[in-house]
Amino acid sequence: MPAVFSLYSQLYWLFFLCHTATAAEFSKVLKPYLNYTVTADDNILRIRDNLTPDSITDAHIRNLIAQGKLADVSNRMTGGIMFEKEMSRQRFTADFNWTYTKFERFSTVDNDVKSATGNWNWFLGKRLEGNMGATYVESLMPFIFQPGLKIIRTEQRQFINGAWNFHPRWRLVGEYTHYSLDTGKNPRADNLDRSENRFEGGIDYVTPGKNTFGIVFRNILGNFTNPARDASGTIIIESDGSFIDNGFYQKEVLARVNWAVSEKSRLQASAGWVERLNNDLKQRNFNGFNGTVTYHWQPTAKLGLTVNGWRLTSSMNNLTANFSLNTGASIVPSWNITEKIRLEGDFSYETRNFNRFTEITDQFPVGRNNTLRNAALKLIYSPYLGLQLTTSIYHSDFNAEPFIRTTPAGTQVLTNPGDFNANGVTASLQYIYGKR
Repeated sequence: MPAVFSLYSQLYWLFFLCHTATAAEFSKVLKPYLNYTVTADDNILRIRDNLTPDSITDAHIRNLIAQGKLADVSNRMTGGIMFEKEMSRQRFTADFNWTYTKFERFSTVDNDVKSATGNWNWFLGKRLEGNMGATYVESLMPFIFQPGLKIIRTEQRQFINGAWNFHPRWRLVGEYTHYSLDTGKNPRADNLDRSENRFEGGIDYVTPGKNTFGIVFRNILGNFTNPARDASGTIIIESDGSFIDNGFYQKEVLARVNWAVSEKSRLQASAGWVERLNNDLKQRNFNGFNGTVTYHWQPTAKLGLTVNGWRLTSSMNNLTANFSLNTGASIVPSWNITEKIRLEGDFSYETRNFNRFTEITDQFPVGRNNTLRNAALKLIYSPYLGLQLTTSIYHSDFNAEPFIRTTPAGTQVLTNPGDFNANGVTASLQYIYGKR
């Protein structure tokens, strides 16, 4: 909790730099909101098909899994407040919220989520502008690589960026970001604790039509707080008695574009060369092509389509100490049926390949080749300003190919991480006071 108060003190001044809001101004500056969501899922803890119940430490969850009872209903209640204030050209925003999630069957994974964000969109003179802010999130880790485990993680991020428009057609950009992850000394996840420092700088060309083309140079320094562990949870010790260091240094050179292809479509893309050098386990070193692309098309006022594609070397959601080569695509269609009713879809396919990172030091069932598929349909109804009712159905499945793992003793073992399949439905009610 000290970290929460520290962040709150960093953001405290956002609220009191401005004059005390009058009752008439309240909804323009402060926007309280409430959200209630109920979810029914037939595999809510993402239990793998080959999971042995004895591997689950929680007796209540272990007994339910042994009985084949994987379905559950969760109730999530959120309360928060958003802050928005403009002072001259400066713009301040913040969001503080608290969420409580209760499970009807798997009650031992009931949890709180605490979140705080703040941002200062700053301007200095006519040529300098940027953002400075911080975020704090304390939440339950997703179950995809930790099936059936209640692990509360704390993530903090501080950043500052800026752009210098030194010419009507050219600007220099830069950013610094510090990120940290803490799993609360959980013995099943403390090897994920890390900090990252990201530095980047680049130059953009701005066309008369406000399209941008540029190049960015980025360095990332990653440091893991605790020594690496193998699949059994044992700390890995080198022959000289030292611990394995999962830390890394990554360099990137990327070209990027933000281009209004037409009045109805826009393309955003970045692509280039990435090199990752690891402090130990040199066989994990990687260099190659990374890239992302997003194309948004709005053929009519009611219809929209967003297509995404990516090839990235990263640890998705920081769920593993390893880094994989992630390749995927998603399609997000939308249809504004009426002014108050909107239908959205979200369909994605991704592969996560750990083959280039042959030393797997995670305790969780991470496969060499993983495939994830997700499909969802969402219906949104907004009867009044600030009030929104949403219902959705979704499907998610995960497949991990078996692989041969070499133990510290040199024995080769066939490892099958297992698969999962999940289907669910959600319904939510949200109200934001003063939403414009």
